[in-house]
Amino acid sequence: MVRFILLFILLVAAGGAGSWFISGQVNKHSGAQMPVEIRTLLSRAGAGDVNAEYKLAEAYRLGEGFEKDIPQAFKWYARAAEKGHSGAQYKLGLIYQTGEGIKQNMGRAAEWYRLAANLGRLPEAQFAMGQLSFLGKGVPQDYAEAFSWYEKAARQGHHVAQHVLGAMYEEGWAVERDYIEAYKWYTLAIPGREQAMAVNRIYDPVRARKYLIEKMNKFQIGRGQQYAREWRKNLR
Repeated sequence: MVRFILLFILLVAAGGAGSWFISGQVNKHSGAQMPVEIRTLLSRAGAGDVNAEYKLAEAYRLGEGFEKDIPQAFKWYARAAEKGHSGAQYKLGLIYQTGEGIKQNMGRAAEWYRLAANLGRLPEAQFAMGQLSFLGKGVPQDYAEAFSWYEKAARQGHHVAQHVLGAMYEEGWAVERDYIEAYKWYTLAIPGREQAMAVNRIYDPVRARKYLIEKMNKFQIGRGQQYAREWRKNLR
């Protein structure tokens, strides 16, 4: 039953995470009223400035400075992504995953996520690759591969990845069941509880750790606390 719940929350998160990042409010401006910073951004992007290309894509995606325009956002993300901008690579993956403004293509989403995850080492992209690998969307289903991506993101402080990693250790998904490691990762995810639950209310490390403790003895709990303390200490 617990495994079914874990799979369910991963499915929900995979479908909803992208739309959370793609949302935005339209802010219309005529050409004459366009803010100076937007005109400057257009000029710099047109000249090939990769950071300006990314910022312009963000402005089109969110409707900041002119009308929201996903196709234009996609065009500028693509230009920046092809030059190696990891943030743009990640956003292209999101657009392909959600299918907003273009035809949904999970394979292409995985390609761009993988570039951002490997070359840019973006934890968001690493977590996204974990989701796709766990569910078999755009890539072959592979729990061990998913675990590897979740771990990479978790080690960079991605709180949702930390929560999921704790769940995988608790249930023995692609790894030997280890309540001490599960306790550690749930504990590390707690400071980002609101962030994790914003993705899905079921991602609650406080509640998950509470139920986990019921299956642990005092020695295991003590070791879990020690591992979490040592992890935080090593980050300083």
